[in-house]
Amino acid sequence: MKKDVRSFAAGMSALMMLAAAGGSYVVAPGDTLSQIAEEHGTTAAALAEANGIANPNQIYIGQELVIPGSDTYLVQPGDTLESIAGKTGTTVAVLAEANGITDPHLLYVGTQLRLTEPEHTFEPVTGPAPTYVVQPGDTLSEIAARYETTVSNLVELNRIADPDLVRAGASLITDAPGWLCPVEGAAFFNDWGFPRSGGRFHEGNDLFAPAGTPVVAPVGGLLSQVAGSIGGYQFDLEGDDGHLYVGSHLDAFGEDGSVQAGDVIGYVGDSGNARGARPHLHFEIHPDGEHPVNPYPTLAEACGTG
Repeated sequence: MKKDVRSFAAGMSALMMLAAAGGSYVVAPGDTLSQIAEEHGTTAAALAEANGIANPNQIYIGQELVIPGSDTYLVQPGDTLESIAGKTGTTVAVLAEANGITDPHLLYVGTQLRLTEPEHTFEPVTGPAPTYVVQPGDTLSEIAARYETTVSNLVELNRIADPDLVRAGASLITDAPGWLCPVEGAAFFNDWGFPRSGGRFHEGNDLFAPAGTPVVAPVGGLLSQVAGSIGGYQFDLEGDDGHLYVGSHLDAFGEDGSVQAGDVIGYVGDSGNARGARPHLHFEIHPDGEHPVNPYPTLAEACGTG
């Protein structure tokens, strides 16, 4: 039987530090309502009203306070999506959509949840690439006209060396495949919003696989290779679908520049600040090129449930 909440942060002191960074706060020794209000840019009266506090002078250590006006919330022990929605004035549906939650009964203590849906949404086109079996007498120009594409597109999709030599019986890809799983066979779960060092929160999902497992482009586009101390060997893929994809902690790079869906663009590793950790690909989706959304629903559909 699944628990409503599974513990992720260890110890109340760690939980109090995390809670102070989000849309809720856990009262620490010496706190007063006015002090908490000042630190969070609100008033004692607003805090009292938001939390049903009759006497502003009576708060207790360990008490969870909702910070009014915040757009995030940190999951506390005993929380459910229903209780969080009630505390923050939103709905279960909005919480699930905004945070990529596919199982409303599965939450993790310490996770930062968004309270409003992102301005930009992500709706990938999934599915295998459409194909055509070449018939005797077919030419690429005739096939291109039949599928409302171009000869050059067919040549690129199928890596055809000589457009005048098309063998009968060959299976040709007639259009780019739908959104592909970046790491086939990877283990993953919805770890979006998990706390990270330096007060950061996880803005992607980690796909765990043995070091050296190929990472493929989920869509075609323009790929740039980046190396840094945090992401290690990282790719930035400006997809032909208009979205930005980011993958970090590679062991080594693959294809660069213009790539097609399915091209090997790197290999799973532990570079950057993941050195020594279990090899994985940290994967992000940025629909507007800037603000990330939870990739879990997309990965679950393209890769399986992990």
